[in-house]
Amino acid sequence: MFGGINQLMDKGYKKSDLPKRMLNFTELADYIGLKPQTIRNKFYAGEFPIPAKRIFSKVLWDKKDVDNYLDKLNKIDC
Repeated sequence: MFGGINQLMDKGYKKSDLPKRMLNFTELADYIGLKPQTIRNKFYAGEFPIPAKRIFSKVLWDKKDVDNYLDKLNKIDC
Protein backbone atom coordinates (compact mmCIF):
# COMPACT_ATOMS: atom_id res chain seq x y z
CA MET A 1 0.00 0.00 0.00
CA PHE A 2 2.76 2.45 0.88
CA GLY A 3 5.29 1.09 -1.60
CA GLY A 4 4.92 4.02 -4.00
CA ILE A 5 5.43 6.59 -1.28
CA ASN A 6 8.45 4.75 0.09
CA GLN A 7 10.00 4.54 -3.40
CA LEU A 8 9.63 8.30 -3.89
CA MET A 9 11.12 8.99 -0.48
CA ASP A 10 14.05 6.67 -1.31
CA LYS A 11 14.70 8.89 -4.36
CA GLY A 12 15.10 11.96 -2.16
CA TYR A 13 11.54 13.29 -2.10
CA LYS A 14 10.25 14.51 1.23
CA LYS A 15 6.76 13.66 2.40
CA SER A 16 5.89 17.37 2.15
CA ASP A 17 6.85 17.33 -1.57
CA LEU A 18 4.15 14.78 -2.36
CA PRO A 19 0.69 15.99 -3.43
CA LYS A 20 -1.86 15.82 -0.63
CA ARG A 21 -4.93 13.74 -1.45
CA MET A 22 -6.96 13.83 1.77
CA LEU A 23 -8.26 17.12 3.16
CA ASN A 24 -9.34 17.95 6.71
CA PHE A 25 -12.03 20.52 7.59
CA THR A 26 -9.69 23.52 7.34
CA GLU A 27 -7.98 22.36 4.14
CA LEU A 28 -11.32 21.57 2.51
CA ALA A 29 -12.62 25.01 3.47
CA ASP A 30 -9.58 26.68 1.90
CA TYR A 31 -9.90 24.49 -1.20
CA ILE A 32 -13.56 25.29 -1.91
CA GLY A 33 -13.78 28.78 -0.41
CA LEU A 34 -15.99 28.21 2.62
CA LYS A 35 -15.38 28.76 6.32
CA PRO A 36 -14.29 25.65 8.26
CA GLN A 37 -17.15 26.14 10.74
CA THR A 38 -19.69 26.13 7.89
CA ILE A 39 -18.39 22.76 6.73
CA ARG A 40 -18.35 21.40 10.31
CA ASN A 41 -21.91 22.54 10.94
CA LYS A 42 -23.25 21.04 7.70
CA PHE A 43 -21.24 17.82 8.16
CA TYR A 44 -22.42 17.13 11.72
CA ALA A 45 -26.00 18.03 10.75
CA GLY A 46 -25.80 15.41 7.98
CA GLU A 47 -26.26 18.09 5.31
CA PHE A 48 -22.82 18.27 3.69
CA PRO A 49 -23.10 16.93 0.12
CA ILE A 50 -19.56 15.57 -0.32
CA PRO A 51 -18.95 12.18 1.33
CA ALA A 52 -16.23 12.06 3.99
CA LYS A 53 -14.07 9.22 5.21
CA ARG A 54 -13.16 8.57 8.83
CA ILE A 55 -9.54 7.53 9.18
CA PHE A 56 -8.88 6.66 12.80
CA SER A 57 -10.32 9.67 14.63
CA LYS A 58 -10.03 12.12 11.71
CA VAL A 59 -12.75 13.14 9.28
CA LEU A 60 -11.20 13.60 5.84
CA TRP A 61 -12.34 14.23 2.29
CA ASP A 62 -10.73 12.67 -0.75
CA LYS A 63 -9.72 15.48 -3.10
CA LYS A 64 -10.98 13.38 -6.04
CA ASP A 65 -14.48 13.22 -4.49
CA VAL A 66 -14.43 16.98 -3.92
CA ASP A 67 -13.33 17.66 -7.51
CA ASN A 68 -15.98 15.28 -8.90
CA TYR A 69 -18.70 17.00 -6.87
CA LEU A 70 -17.58 20.46 -7.98
CA ASP A 71 -17.40 19.36 -11.63
CA LYS A 72 -21.04 18.22 -11.49
CA LEU A 73 -22.38 21.53 -10.15
CA ASN A 74 -24.49 23.55 -12.56
CA LYS A 75 -22.85 26.61 -14.00
CA ILE A 76 -24.72 29.88 -13.59
CA ASP A 77 -25.10 32.58 -16.21
CA CYS A 78 -24.36 36.12 -15.09
